[in-house]
Amino acid sequence: MLAVVYVRVSTEDQARHGYSLEAQEEACRRKALELGAARAEVYRDEGVTGEVLERPGLQAALAAAKAGAKWFVVYDPDRLSRKLAHQLLLAEQIERAGCRLEFVTMDWQDTPEGRLFYSLRGAIAEYEKEKFKARSRFGKLAKARRGLLPHRLRIFGYRYVPGEARLEIDPGEAEVYRRMVRMTLEGLPPARIAERLNGSGVPGPNGDRWYRATVRRILRNPAYQGTVYVNKVSWEGAKTAAASGHSYRPRRRSREEWIAVPIPQLIGREEWEALQRALDRRRPPTRKDARHRYPLTGLARCGLCGGPMSGTHAHSRGRIYRYYVCSRSTGSNARPESRRTPVRCPGVSIRADTLEEAVWNRVREWLADPEALVRDARQEGAFTGIAKEKAKLERRLKDLERKHERAYEGYAQGLATPEMFRKMVDEIARERAGIEQRLVEIRRMEENARMLERGVEALRELARDAAAWADELAQEDREVLIRALVRRVTVSDGEILLEAAVPAPEALLEKGTLTHVRDYMNSKKYF
Repeated sequence: MLAVVYVRVSTEDQARHGYSLEAQEEACRRKALELGAARAEVYRDEGVTGEVLERPGLQAALAAAKAGAKWFVVYDPDRLSRKLAHQLLLAEQIERAGCRLEFVTMDWQDTPEGRLFYSLRGAIAEYEKEKFKARSRFGKLAKARRGLLPHRLRIFGYRYVPGEARLEIDPGEAEVYRRMVRMTLEGLPPARIAERLNGSGVPGPNGDRWYRATVRRILRNPAYQGTVYVNKVSWEGAKTAAASGHSYRPRRRSREEWIAVPIPQLIGREEWEALQRALDRRRPPTRKDARHRYPLTGLARCGLCGGPMSGTHAHSRGRIYRYYVCSRSTGSNARPESRRTPVRCPGVSIRADTLEEAVWNRVREWLADPEALVRDARQEGAFTGIAKEKAKLERRLKDLERKHERAYEGYAQGLATPEMFRKMVDEIARERAGIEQRLVEIRRMEENARMLERGVEALRELARDAAAWADELAQEDREVLIRALVRRVTVSDGEILLEAAVPAPEALLEKGTLTHVRDYMNSKKYF
């Protein structure tokens, strides 16, 4: 007679209860022998949260139970799930398969009294987990408020001191950081800095090579001024989403919730600001660069499917022609937006010079008439139907949740094969990801509307200042201005629509839109 043994552990369980897979397996095997099992098959889930049902080990154990096992042995009910509703559902599935559910830590009786006790145990386990999470979070925040790091932090140029929960300067890495700062202030771009460091044999942060993105990320990190911030984002629900295959976006907390933790300073504020201005200045493009330059990448979107438009080029009679094409187009040579995203758009393409000239002409009109910029920034009429669309999308998300639950119930009842179940779950996850992305855009538009009255005065100021020297700007300077004023360019057949940016004044300063453009143009002697 066969006994199915299911064991599960997460790092949190080990820290709180001392659980380990080996200890659970040993106890469950002893229980199986006591029950009279001739052999036991063990199924494991290691490092997997107990808040979701789509666990590989659990699903395999359920399949084995349906195949004719007599006992389903688990160390404790909370190893099945941390949620009471899930525990009851799994118990019902196991019993329906003709397999008897057994626990090491308690006697399980399929009677009204037994189910009541089982429910109470599950409710207590769920409550205990939430209390543990709350106590753990409170302890970490209290630690940060005392000026200590609540967790190990890795920043190039520093090393973590475990027993003291702080960072100290790593002399070797700190000197490399200062060298990168000096090279940047001398005018070298991140790519050249990476080349020089690699040529000098300086190991990268992970012991490997230096890359442009790595250099830029380090030089953009404000922590080197002597402060790191913790509690900036909320990761609540991340483990559950990852385990169930759903997309997840961490929620950024308000600035008031951030906690500042001091660390040794490697750069002063004035030098830091000079460093950021140097990084913002891009080198003049070479002739080769100009032929393949796509300044509207990230702004241009397809009017048919909403997907991003990427740059590509074609050769004809010895000449090179640049184009923006939809990344989801069947005929696109550009990199697809995602390998998981099915190609489905008939495609939109436009000559790059045509699109770039149209966008710049519209920006010039805004600069000549600041009130036109304000009107377009207000997006008059653009919010018509947004509330209805948001409500519709939110209803669809709820429908997808119910659809996901029905898919699992069908799979648990044997009405769907594992392949069918995975396909349904993947389709639901893809649709959910698309809806969540659109909801983020809608919320951003709503937030823009709220901050509009503070932002339009800054836009008027920028437009008045820039109008005088707009025609004298070099190409790379035009791109700075375009990205300051344009949020999105939508390209449809025969139509180009521009959405003006409406950042709040503090966002303009933080992202370098208003003050940077003015200071940058002043440094170029346009004033």
